[in-house]
Amino acid sequence: MFSNLRKLIFLGIWGVFIEAVPEGMGQDTEPPSLPDVTSKTDISLTEDNLDQLLELAEKNVAQLAQVRVGPGLTGSPSLDTPVSTVSRQETTVGKSPWAVFVITNEMIRRSGAKTIPDVLRMAPGVEVTQLDSNKWAIAIRGLNWRFSNELLVQIDGRSVYTPLFNCVFWDEHQLLLEDVERIEVIRGPGASVWGSNAVNGIINIITKRPKDTQGAYVESGTGTYQKGFAGVRYGGGNGNDFQYRVYGNWFERGDGYRPDGLAHDAWRQVRTGFRSEWQADSDNIVTLQGDYYNGYCGDQGNIPVFSFTPPYWETFFNTTRISGGNALLRWAHEIDDDRDWALQIYYDRTERHWLDYHLSEVRNTFDCDYDYRFPLGERHKFVAGFGYRNTHSDTENSFLFGMIPPQRSDYRVSYFVQDQIELQEDLWYLTLGSKFENNSWSGFEYQPTVRLLWAPDKKRAIWGSVSRAVRTPSQAEQNVYAVLTPWIPVPVYPLILGNPDAQAEDMLAWELGYRSQVTDRFSWDIAAFLYDYRDKTVLQSLPYWIPGPVPGTWFIPYQFVNLGAGKSYGFEVTNSFAATPQWKLRSSYSFLVLEFDPVVNSSSPEEFEAQTFRNEFYLSSSWDLGAHWELDMTGRYVEGIKTSVGNVPSYIVGDIRLAWRPHKNFEWSVVGRNLYDGIAHQEAINDTIFNNFSTGVRQEVYTQLIWRH
Repeated sequence: MFSNLRKLIFLGIWGVFIEAVPEGMGQDTEPPSLPDVTSKTDISLTEDNLDQLLELAEKNVAQLAQVRVGPGLTGSPSLDTPVSTVSRQETTVGKSPWAVFVITNEMIRRSGAKTIPDVLRMAPGVEVTQLDSNKWAIAIRGLNWRFSNELLVQIDGRSVYTPLFNCVFWDEHQLLLEDVERIEVIRGPGASVWGSNAVNGIINIITKRPKDTQGAYVESGTGTYQKGFAGVRYGGGNGNDFQYRVYGNWFERGDGYRPDGLAHDAWRQVRTGFRSEWQADSDNIVTLQGDYYNGYCGDQGNIPVFSFTPPYWETFFNTTRISGGNALLRWAHEIDDDRDWALQIYYDRTERHWLDYHLSEVRNTFDCDYDYRFPLGERHKFVAGFGYRNTHSDTENSFLFGMIPPQRSDYRVSYFVQDQIELQEDLWYLTLGSKFENNSWSGFEYQPTVRLLWAPDKKRAIWGSVSRAVRTPSQAEQNVYAVLTPWIPVPVYPLILGNPDAQAEDMLAWELGYRSQVTDRFSWDIAAFLYDYRDKTVLQSLPYWIPGPVPGTWFIPYQFVNLGAGKSYGFEVTNSFAATPQWKLRSSYSFLVLEFDPVVNSSSPEEFEAQTFRNEFYLSSSWDLGAHWELDMTGRYVEGIKTSVGNVPSYIVGDIRLAWRPHKNFEWSVVGRNLYDGIAHQEAINDTIFNNFSTGVRQEVYTQLIWRH
């Protein structure tokens, strides 16, 4: 631990040394561009605001002195990046006492990535593990496996975290990436405003407003692994107070890599949707949007074959049909510059049918959420709200897997309050808040936070926090039964049983961060953390065996219990450097250690530690070559892992993108992904709980054409 502390101290000294470089050294001679204006009272030299400027010119000096030119804008690009996830209100990275990273639409375009999980590889502290061609395990700051359950994921404020396994099925959320405005990645608890399950972090995917997607957009491509893909979007409106867009996309991707040739994990899907906005007047905006998707994906693994003699299992191939849709209505009302409220209602339906296993789940979710932002005096900025969610699951069971009972309805009623206090003007900020909720999984929960930020000038910020977060039990942890293949070659079959008395997990988090815009070209950010986990859910064997369906075979039952405890600590460092106006570099390094106490008759804590990638490094280069050409390169290093059931070697892979943009409305690109490491590289071990094989991530090359009008 002390050697890791020395690393942290060294990085801090290095950052201070960088800041000692004279301000003007290596800077551009070109004047900086004007910042974007984000408030209706801000000044921006555009045709849209010409009438506003003429009106302002008629005001006296005292009135002009009250006009704000960009709230919180400091001339520091990294600190001025807008975010809204950290406190449910618009702010900036520099004013956020959270570890936050924003992936912009331009970063997505130039990455060459075609899925949300691959886009998330850019964010520090985010572990992205591809299990096969259509499955990912994604977590923030550890505890990563197929059903990572400490991470809350939202799309336009709609939660896509399913209570079935307390995870995200990433194969259901293949968006048209052109329409993603930004992805805000919050490392650390966000439970004080978002509630249970926002434990290790939050990922909020925010799509563009219809007014920013007017006209036509078409993309199409093909490649060695991307067998084919196409997307189309059209936006229109009345040119005044109503805009809309409709879109559709389709793709087909091939199998992952297995040396024995048994990969059966191809993936294909079609998706369509719309978003519309009606600005009833200057203070009211009504948004209506929805999506529908339908597709198929494959997997393969072992299933039990009850026999007193070998073999005790056989390889099985499965095709899963996934489909679903959602509709969301949001009404945002602005009272004045410091007061507004928003009401959001959505309905979501998902279906998963494991066709060859004769299993299925249909889930219907209704959610209502209300937020109100208001000041109290000159130094207090409050945001408060309440929410209600009801979700109903209907499962089809088989002999090997199912839920008891097969139907279940759950609810969550919650309210929260958060106050940002300006202790000293433009210098010290204290944030206090908590979420309170009552749910059908674990009863009453409270999740407070205390956060302090010190901004000694407009280009630096230091922050620290202490927070409590909880994860409520999943439906599977309370209701599942699952027969697995033997973990050793004997006719004894593990039987996993849910525990109706399973309770919420508890985590106390301590965080400390520093960020700085050292020069106009160079910025850096470091965030360190210490997490203390209690009541962690583990699988523990019960002290008896059950006779199997064939004489000589046995079931050994395991049950979910809240006996795990441990700590994790680490840090992330990010840098952004504009070497020239045409060449930009970004890098990040993430370090993580998990230390869990052993639990009698349970291997789960050891597996938590074993499946943790301690060191990850990311580097990207974006270069405008001139003559309408772009060259983008990325490299990733991930340290390997060793577990009792398999190993994943360390790997270094990279991507290359070459694009030609002779006109702003046309783009041709060729992309090579997952290069440098042979035919394929392995990122995950086989899933021993659900008996699925992992496959290697293939090298691939694809080409793409884009047309905008």
